[in-house]
Amino acid sequence: MAIITLSREMGSGGSQIIQMIHNTLNYKVVDKSVIEDVLDQYGLIAFDEVYRSTHSIWSRFDTETTELIQQLNRTILAFAAHDQTLIVGRGGFVVLRDYENVLNVLIRAPFEWRVNHAVETERIEDEQDAEQIIRQNDRVRENFLQTFYQVTPDYPRHFNLIIDTSRIPMHMAANWIIEAARDLDRREGPTQRHTSSIEGDPVLAQTVSDMLAKL
Repeated sequence: MAIITLSREMGSGGSQIIQMIHNTLNYKVVDKSVIEDVLDQYGLIAFDEVYRSTHSIWSRFDTETTELIQQLNRTILAFAAHDQTLIVGRGGFVVLRDYENVLNVLIRAPFEWRVNHAVETERIEDEQDAEQIIRQNDRVRENFLQTFYQVTPDYPRHFNLIIDTSRIPMHMAANWIIEAARDLDRREGPTQRHTSSIEGDPVLAQTVSDMLAKL
């Protein structure tokens, strides 16, 4: 079965689209909180702090940070080994880019549109607050991906499908993703580049299985 990774710019409507996909395909949604729950069980409780910190190239050589990112990658792979999984953010599109049954999606929109949408849907009091929050969110996301994966968050070659929600209604965006995932499912059976071939630490695999069972 297809695996979906979904990256989203804040205010672009990604959360609504994720919910639509979940409602139709019944995929398990692996988001920030789910991934952090797994990392917590390995004693890596500082992930959110690392994610939101300002990094430089030297961060790649910090032993504790490197261990955390490696465990994050292993965790994403462990989730991807399960069918019908939608992985939200956290570099999933980079970790899984070589697997042929993975659909990497980016949801984006112009900054001004995201500000207005955030004020309408995310309980942010005014446009000035929304601008500050979205700019900070964009900076954090870009810094994290550039530091630890050496990619920019919106480079087209990283994604199979990029949708601008200022032009494409959210229900249509969700339908496109759903149909693309279904099309991947109709293709020929698993190969060595299929996520079903992923093997890893059996303890981590069991931890992830237990987590998915709760979703």
